[in-house]
Amino acid sequence: MYIKTSELRQLDVINIEDGRFLGHVCDVDLHPDTGAIRCLILEGSEGGLLRFFKHDDIEIPWQEVVMIGIDVVIVKTEVGKAKSYAYRTWRR
Repeated sequence: MYIKTSELRQLDVINIEDGRFLGHVCDVDLHPDTGAIRCLILEGSEGGLLRFFKHDDIEIPWQEVVMIGIDVVIVKTEVGKAKSYAYRTWRR
């Protein structure tokens, strides 16, 4: 079964470790040479205009994705150790 990245966006992401809702997929980070998915970017808890000022998006490595369903993405990750995507992007 194939899935488009546009279909992947806005899916709920649930952590299988503790059953917590982590957020929605807002973007996908691709390897520039191979096109392989490196990680899923989950939007932070804030929405609307505050989203542009608060950079608390979460980066989930592709290796931690367990399953992609119709309505949900299940991951196995330790949220406390997850990288902040904005930190990696904005502070190189």
